[in-house]
Amino acid sequence: MKFAILIIGGILLFQTLPVSAGTFLETFDNFDLKDWKEINERNAPAGEWRSINGELHAESKDNAIRMLVIKNAAVHDYEVALDVMPLAKHGRGHIVLAARVNQTYAVVFAIGNVFWNAPSPIVSGVVLNLPTGRIAGLPLFFARIDKLVNMEPDKLNEVFKGPAREDIQEEILKEGASMNCTTVFPHPFLKTREWSRMKLRVDQERFTLSVNGENVLSFTCLFDNFAFLEEGFLEEGLNVGSIGFGLAGYTARFDNLRITGEDIPNHGGLSVQPEGKLTVTWGQLKQSGN
Repeated sequence: MKFAILIIGGILLFQTLPVSAGTFLETFDNFDLKDWKEINERNAPAGEWRSINGELHAESKDNAIRMLVIKNAAVHDYEVALDVMPLAKHGRGHIVLAARVNQTYAVVFAIGNVFWNAPSPIVSGVVLNLPTGRIAGLPLFFARIDKLVNMEPDKLNEVFKGPAREDIQEEILKEGASMNCTTVFPHPFLKTREWSRMKLRVDQERFTLSVNGENVLSFTCLFDNFAFLEEGFLEEGLNVGSIGFGLAGYTARFDNLRITGEDIPNHGGLSVQPEGKLTVTWGQLKQSGN
């Protein structure tokens, strides 16, 4: 366990945060799932989650994303950080952090090669329809529309239903592209049997992902532009939701989950108390905090 280092880092963090900020801390010592629920892409069978030596051991052997999500949480803005150590990769795989999770959608940030059957490893941020496994928003190949505007109509038609479309998509995955709610850049797989620190900053419609202190992806997601949000399935659309983490096609260990923000109630024995009116519902977590 890296608990002593975590506490020192926490003290330094509190010096830079507003007084009203709270911290949710999970070190996975004596971990159980009572405050969590598993949400799986395409309703895949449950994964394996168990505490081993103060770390959370997780396994998902196919390419469906399996996530643990905090129950009854509906939070706006925060920073979430998590240590992860991949142990084995089973074919295609992803390591993920997820924001604004509900029963239907999640804003998913992944390092791996599951999405679009990527020919090489990528870091990506997308809005994912969990029951169907489909990425919401415009198709990825539209991000390179500059390649299409001067084509003859018959050639353009071939792009949308032939091998040329796959060529454009493969080029995007290799070079990177950014558009509303779909961003992808080349990025190596996380190193096997080494700890990496993933951190996601959520600030209204702006999302920033870092790995080991280096920003690797940032985008603005204008949720109001999505037609599916007009269907009324949620009053606040994807402006609020729970927080999750997980994996696909990997066996891995997770440790030292920390969520910090003005809306976050304390959990895990830390002494700093959030002040003011909370805009989240955390159910049992708020009661079992200090």
